Amino acid sequence: MRGAELYERVINAPGLMDLVGAFGVGVALIVLAAMLLALGRFRTFARCIGVAGTMIIMLTLFVIHEQTVEEKAGQYVTVTRYRFPDPTRFQVRVALLGLPAAAAIVMVWELGAVRKRLRSSVPDHMREGRKLLLHGLVDGALAEYNKAVAIAPYLGEARLQRGYAREAKGETELALEDFNAAIENDPQLVLAHLHRGRILTEKGELDAAMNDYDKVMALRPNDPECYLNRGVCLARRGQIDEAITDFQRVLKLTNHTDYAEPARYYLQQLGGADPLPPPRPAPLATSNGTVALPGRTPATPEAQS
Repeated sequence: MRGAELYERVINAPGLMDLVGAFGVGVALIVLAAMLLALGRFRTFARCIGVAGTMIIMLTLFVIHEQTVEEKAGQYVTVTRYRFPDPTRFQVRVALLGLPAAAAIVMVWELGAVRKRLRSSVPDHMREGRKLLLHGLVDGALAEYNKAVAIAPYLGEARLQRGYAREAKGETELALEDFNAAIENDPQLVLAHLHRGRILTEKGELDAAMNDYDKVMALRPNDPECYLNRGVCLARRGQIDEAITDFQRVLKLTNHTDYAEPARYYLQQLGGADPLPPPRPAPLATSNGTVALPGRTPATPEAQS
């Protein structure tokens, strides 16, 4: 059997009811896909059956356009003509061209709706992450922040919060990457500069840390936490007088124990007096619970006792 004959046999095999049934199946699949997408359920499955429904409809229209019938025009003459009239075939051609375009428009619209819905969920992930981190559930908080960053990688606040979680988990380098990204996306994020400065101080990159502290000072000139951490950075650089000034500034700004006690402790070390018991936690403390300062020998826990 020649190819042309096989093609005609296959094309002409479906009857009118078969075509109506196939068209109905395609429409039903598209409607089901639209309902699932609207409900936000089984999205991948919904997209697949939507594409399948569209393909079934297009195949049905193509068959309608191509089907032929044979008629006897005389005793010895057989005429082959298209089964459906020209106006119908013209409408089919228009549909074959328009249906893919319509499907593409629907998919783009659906993608935009999904993105909008996902973006609206970012505050929920951020809120849940903060709650979990507050209760010490670092892994759970990190999972929530990962979701927020996956949806909105350009959001500086999401990067900042994930940096907190990574820092709390001890993943300093990953936290630094998040603080870098947070600052890149939002240079005005004071806390990102502050936390990055503290990590850079711990790493010994003191000049870079000072740049971050200077940025914080420009944005928030009376921040006791910044003065405290900048004081430690200055002390490590050997700028003892400037460090003392920063620690004294902390005491003028606040009596909050998180800042005042470390400032008094560092002032005692820099002044050469007997140090006070190191506060808990002591920012930028060494592994033995003391702070290493240039030109000073930190008191050991045994000496303090």
